[in-house]
Amino acid sequence: MDMPLPGGLAMADVAEDRDGLALDVLHLPLGPVLPDWPAGLVVDVELQGDVISSAEARVLDAAELRPSAPVAAAVRDLDVVARVLAVAGWPGPAARARDLRDRARAGEPADGLSGLLRLVRRSRVLRLMLRRVESGDGVDVAELLERRLARIEAHAAGRTIGEPERPVLAELSGRLAGAEFTAARLLVAALDPDVDGAATPAGLRDREPGER
Repeated sequence: MDMPLPGGLAMADVAEDRDGLALDVLHLPLGPVLPDWPAGLVVDVELQGDVISSAEARVLDAAELRPSAPVAAAVRDLDVVARVLAVAGWPGPAARARDLRDRARAGEPADGLSGLLRLVRRSRVLRLMLRRVESGDGVDVAELLERRLARIEAHAAGRTIGEPERPVLAELSGRLAGAEFTAARLLVAALDPDVDGAATPAGLRDREPGER
C-alpha cells in the first residue's frame, strides 16, 4: 500500500537490482535548472541504490520551443569541453574553455588553445576519473572528451571533420540507464544531447504569424 510521506513525497518502491538484490526504487528528476545543464532538459530517473535503473528524458514545454540558431562546430565543441571540466570540478580550465568559446563565436583568434588542450590531456587525475564514467553503450566520458579535443585541433588546423553524434532524448535515456547517479551530470555534459530536436514542427505551425 502506498503511503505518503510528509510534504507529499511517495515512499520508495522495492525491486530487484542487476545483482538480484532487493533494493528501494527511488524516483527523482534531474533538471531543469542545474549548473552546466542543457536548458529545459529534465531526466526522470529510477534509482536502485546508486545506479540508474531507468531514465526518461524530456524537455519542458517542448511543443513551444523554437529551434535555436545554428552553432558553429568549434563553438559547440569548446562549450562541451567547458561543461565537462566544470562538472568534473576543474573550474579554472573550464573558464579558459568558455573564454575560448566566446572568442570563437566572435571570430577572434583563439590564443591559448593549444595550452588548454595540453593541460587537459596531461591531467592523469582527470583521465582516470572520467574513464570510470560510462554511458549505456560502453563509451566513457574520457573518450567522449578526447573526441571533442581532437575536433577542436582539427578546426584550428583548418581540417574538415564530421559532426559528432548528438543523441536525441530517447537515446539519451538509454545511455543513462545503468550508470551511477553521481555520473549522470558528467554523461549529459559529454553527450551534448539534441535538446533542440524536441521542438516539434506541429507546435511551431500552430503559432500565429509574428507570435513568439
